[in-house]
Amino acid sequence: MKLELKNIKHTDWASEETHCYQASLYVNGKPVAVVSNDGHGGPDRDYAHPKFNDEFSVYCDKMLAVHAYFKSLPKTPSEWCADGLPQELEYWCADQVNDWLSAKELKRKLKAGFLFQFADGVGVFGHKKRPSRASGVAVVLNDLPFADALAIWKEVA
Repeated sequence: MKLELKNIKHTDWASEETHCYQASLYVNGKPVAVVSNDGHGGPDRDYAHPKFNDEFSVYCDKMLAVHAYFKSLPKTPSEWCADGLPQELEYWCADQVNDWLSAKELKRKLKAGFLFQFADGVGVFGHKKRPSRASGVAVVLNDLPFADALAIWKEVA
């Protein structure tokens, strides 16, 4: 099952305990649901996507299949739960929003200047000017493919 979260709208000022967001859930390339959260710690909501033209029972069947897919996945190891946390659509959506926010922040910072990492791999630093090779800079994130720069950004920033 191929799941994608598209058209993410996030409201930072309204996000308290959880993300305040709304997004379209695509299943196997087709819009199925709109998922959202008010950002006050409650559960996510989902309802049929406006472009979903099938009967409501078909929507219910698709969402039941999505939830069954997550139940079939192995549990995530956790320090709070000895046997691990079950996979759920809500957790997956939160991870997707986190990834989207990280990518958005990285794009903004890459436009503002140069991001780099020293050879020790600790942290990511920024400067208006390109750092020289003699300064001990191991990698300039601006020179990497975006996916590689994002992986470093999410790991250490």
